[in-house]
Amino acid sequence: MTRNNGEVWLVRDPSFGDCGKAKIVDHLSADPRVAAIVRFNGGDNAGHTIVVNGTKIAVHAIPCGVIRNLEHPVLSVIGRGMVINLTRLFAEMTSLRERGISVIPENLLISEGTHLTLTYHMALEKARETSNSRKNTTSRAISQTYALARLYQGVRAGDLRNLDRMSELIDLPLAYVNAILEKVYGLTAVTKDEVMAEILAYREQLLPFLGNEIIVLNRLLKQEKVIICEGAQSGMLDPDLGIYPNTTASNTWPGAIQSGCGLNPRWITRDVIVVKAFTSRVGDGHLVAEIHNETADLIRQKGQEYGTSTGRPRRIGWNDQVVGRFCAMVGPGTELAITKVDVLTGIEPLRICTDYLLNGRLIEIFPTTVDELNHCQPVLEELNGWTKDITGVTSWNELPLNTQAYLTMVAKPFDCPISMVGTGPDRKQIIVL
Repeated sequence: MTRNNGEVWLVRDPSFGDCGKAKIVDHLSADPRVAAIVRFNGGDNAGHTIVVNGTKIAVHAIPCGVIRNLEHPVLSVIGRGMVINLTRLFAEMTSLRERGISVIPENLLISEGTHLTLTYHMALEKARETSNSRKNTTSRAISQTYALARLYQGVRAGDLRNLDRMSELIDLPLAYVNAILEKVYGLTAVTKDEVMAEILAYREQLLPFLGNEIIVLNRLLKQEKVIICEGAQSGMLDPDLGIYPNTTASNTWPGAIQSGCGLNPRWITRDVIVVKAFTSRVGDGHLVAEIHNETADLIRQKGQEYGTSTGRPRRIGWNDQVVGRFCAMVGPGTELAITKVDVLTGIEPLRICTDYLLNGRLIEIFPTTVDELNHCQPVLEELNGWTKDITGVTSWNELPLNTQAYLTMVAKPFDCPISMVGTGPDRKQIIVL
């Protein structure tokens, strides 16, 4: 099988998310060969932020190609591996339009295979997150939508074309969810009228955006175009390869692009791994190299480490090379982009987590079970920091030698060259190697 004549570029992060993938995707999308940017997993629980001339623009479900589209035509694609909430999707469209960013069927394609997050999904999520079994999620019902889809009770965007069929499809999941709401949580059932009212409120607006992304994307490859696949969440949040059960609900590693939008992973020519110069994580879950003192507060403040979708403060940790080695083993990339190195200016000393001790013994690979992680301690190595302000630096040679040494250390486990370094939030504040 050939990959036609085009190229697929993948941008992803291996750790816990929030690594600045959008900045890297936005930078790469300036290439005039880029014809489409695809989201292939997750939902609007992912927040991707781009800073253009000092102005923050946040997207959640919509790929960040809509922003680059201001300069040259780029098609944004919501793939079938995603889930979408109609109310929030159209609110996001409205917000972008108010900023002068066009969101029309000509520049946004929504896969007809994308699963819908409906009223009953949200009700079940709210019930769980306000109970003793809460998971401290973004409360966007992402996992509920994926769960019902895997129970063959999903409703997909293309089903909206036939309202009679849509009405039939709702019956089984609605009965299933209502049984849980009433008998497990003691709550009021969701009515079918409520669900249909939500669907009817957005149906006519949604239909013009629907299509088969597999046909469109493969046609672009035959035209020798470049397609960027924009990963959501991160490697260690994958439900199979990550820290289960404190994970996301969709698969996040490179192979997910095949089921998520119909592109063969063998066609990936650039696989850009994005890591932050330190580690952060929103919500519950293990963070072995977590920082628990005022240094974490300082990094959080300087880096504005708050969730894009929820505003929750992110937990801060040192760069974790155990995670890096796991990524290099499971999903090696072709190049590395390191972001937010400017945030570490003035932090002394810097530390990097080189290994884990499990019950006092060095371990070979990132643990599989939560029980093992509960007994892991980080092995930290100190590095000299720097005081020179490097914000906006665009040349490697302008970086202090200690900064260069730190970045080289961060890159070590990935066994691929550094291609980009983020030196500030704005799209122009980047070193390209």
